[in-house]
Amino acid sequence: AVCHPHWRGVRTAAHAFADPLVETEDAAAHAETIVEGALMTGMTTLVVHGFPPGSEELLRRARRSGLSTRVVVHSSMAQHGAEAGEAAVMDRIAELAGEKVVQRVGFVKAGLAEAFRALGIPAAHTPNRAPMMPAIDRREPGPGAPHVGVFGANYWRKNVVTQLGAVALLGGTAHVITRPAVGYLARMAIREHSELNREAFLAVQAGMDLNLYVTLSECHPMGSIESYLCDVPALVSRTSDVFKSDTRLWELTTVDQADDPTAIASGARRLLDNRPEAIERARAWARGADARAEQAWWEFVGFEH
Repeated sequence: AVCHPHWRGVRTAAHAFADPLVETEDAAAHAETIVEGALMTGMTTLVVHGFPPGSEELLRRARRSGLSTRVVVHSSMAQHGAEAGEAAVMDRIAELAGEKVVQRVGFVKAGLAEAFRALGIPAAHTPNRAPMMPAIDRREPGPGAPHVGVFGANYWRKNVVTQLGAVALLGGTAHVITRPAVGYLARMAIREHSELNREAFLAVQAGMDLNLYVTLSECHPMGSIESYLCDVPALVSRTSDVFKSDTRLWELTTVDQADDPTAIASGARRLLDNRPEAIERARAWARGADARAEQAWWEFVGFEH
């Protein structure tokens, strides 16, 4: 499998499948080496996660060499409608599927595979597996509790500013990767951590009292699952199927008004009041979802397991 080294969510998801993985910023530059290595080790299928630059050349070389090909899409139709770059990538994947250069397309977000099959694209639902977790040295945040992580990137669908409004209602300290350029937020306590490697980020996230991932569009939020695996509750929006199969867990951990800071704050208080139950249920859900995702993965790549 192949992924981009700097696309954090995609990279975490790719590693969770435990396949031999090549990380590259330019798949074309390493296409010959990747394909020859796959053939030499007896592999029969090449999977590209997220379509990093140069993926088309890599996939064409793989097909010419007799390898089966798969692409896993980590974006949503909402993104395709709002972001021209994401739409262009998906359009190209669809064209390559039409040419049989890409033989199957996996979609991380539930519901997309059915829509794309209706459009004539060979698609499957490939939910993320539970992330592999390293040993974590929890970073204590110090005074200013409650400490609330709002670790989404500063672009529209991550809904950072609205979530910071919810933290203002909760009191305490908000923790972010990058502080939004919104002047009125200077009236609240915000700590900026900047970009961190995964181990350092998990240590910060594990030190929170609560993490918020109440986004406007989401495929399969790995950050929220990582949070629960660190024993920290995480509130999410009802924009993916994460936690949905457990009705009680869905009630405790999700909010359906993602653009309303009061609704987010109310959901956060409910979650904190039921913290032990939510963590126990979420960890159990992750184990079951991981088994289902593993089975879906083997069906996608075409092997019995």
